[in-house]
Amino acid sequence: MYKNNAVYIMTLLILQFHIVLPKRLANVKEQQNISIDTVSKQETDLINFFYRPIDFNADGLSYYFKHVYNHPEYTQYLPYNLSHMIQFLDYGRQTEQTEAFAASVIKLFMQKVKATPYIDAESFVEFLPKFADAMKPYLEKKDAAFLGEVQAVLKDRLTNVFSKYFSYFQRNPDGFMNSLSEQLAKQTNQLCTTQHVEIAELKKDVLRFIELCANKLVWSSKDDLQVWYVCNKLAYEVQQCLEKGVISGPESFDDGCWSLIHRFCYFLELSAPTLSPEFYDQVLSDLKTKPLILTAADEQEDNITSKRAHLISRVQMYKNIAHPKPLENFQLHFNDNKIQAAID
Repeated sequence: MYKNNAVYIMTLLILQFHIVLPKRLANVKEQQNISIDTVSKQETDLINFFYRPIDFNADGLSYYFKHVYNHPEYTQYLPYNLSHMIQFLDYGRQTEQTEAFAASVIKLFMQKVKATPYIDAESFVEFLPKFADAMKPYLEKKDAAFLGEVQAVLKDRLTNVFSKYFSYFQRNPDGFMNSLSEQLAKQTNQLCTTQHVEIAELKKDVLRFIELCANKLVWSSKDDLQVWYVCNKLAYEVQQCLEKGVISGPESFDDGCWSLIHRFCYFLELSAPTLSPEFYDQVLSDLKTKPLILTAADEQEDNITSKRAHLISRVQMYKNIAHPKPLENFQLHFNDNKIQAAID
């Protein structure tokens, strides 16, 4: 697909840099009399600079953090490309890092995404499945390692107890075993609780990152109906995150879908007059007749307006504003030399 390649990303970024940096570039041209072609080359060079993969060695990581991560324009690149985040997660998997490493990567890029002006929706819909696949091994590894951790802890505990209290075991085996089983139960419960908390926290971090990006999504009104399709594709990818086990339960899926819905409604608020009548008709038709993933999750309470009803209401409202129906059956009635306008 054309939008997957570097040329497309570079084109988007060049356009973005023309919008974000006009004053700076104008000052440069005035002061140094630089031509438009030279400026474009500078912008292209900067995009190529950001686009380069990370070298995961001491020098390469030092260079990335000093010159790329800290670059003042890096936050203008990330809305279109979060591949560096995937590279970090893949590197951690290859070097058998723990879930703590994955959590630190999420935090690292969350700080930068907070500074971005927006996130390109079509780029994000391509990022999400890669993100889910990159996170999944960390959670699976944590589950797989748990039994080994429990076995090692219990073995150490048993060895320590028997070495110290073997004489007591010989004198009173029942009392010894009762005391030992109680201690082992407490130890196992503590390990299980710790395991559950660590996994739950990592899944919360994943959801926080997804919602942070979702709350910054932008579409182009020129894409018209494609905007609606991308929004639904994003809901599908959030559902895949749930099925792959990188977010926790239906509540997280519900949170993700509501974030997408609110952002889509904000897009409608900004772009309503520029969207075609066909856009509104198709969206309303889909909402009324199709089992959409975007609206599938149940609400927390029965009396809360459903996602489907909320969307239908908002889309219909903006349709009426953008494309009002013409007045029909307008007639003039004469009565006592007064003109009264009435609409049947």
